[in-house]
Amino acid sequence: AVVVGLELIDGSDALLGFVFAEADRRGGGLRVLHCWGPSAATVSSGTTDPGDEERGRHAAERLTELLRPWRRRYPGVCVIAEAVFGPPAAGLSEAARGAGLLAVGRRRRRLPTGPRLGRVTHAVISHCTAPVAVVPLD
Repeated sequence: AVVVGLELIDGSDALLGFVFAEADRRGGGLRVLHCWGPSAATVSSGTTDPGDEERGRHAAERLTELLRPWRRRYPGVCVIAEAVFGPPAAGLSEAARGAGLLAVGRRRRRLPTGPRLGRVTHAVISHCTAPVAVVPLD
């Protein structure tokens, strides 16, 4: 199976195209994971924010919307999509246990020191037991 960590932004076509084609080629399923955390108000106050439940519902709806055209394009790929509460690096590493591949996206950053990986990508490369593909998003 292929696992992908997905941010809920437009411009994920390169990543989604890659993972759907890989899952189709491998004949296995595709698990799409979006990890989200508590609101800033929840973190700073240490309380429960009733808006977090709404944020989770919105994340699941947006995930469904982003995947719709890809599911039509690759009808033979069995897709499991989840919006999960928790830190992305830990959630992705756990989801990728036993997977054939974990894919994450990377935005190109124009820095004077050269290209750099984001903290989530760096963490999954360091801790994930599955092979990791890093796909440029732009």
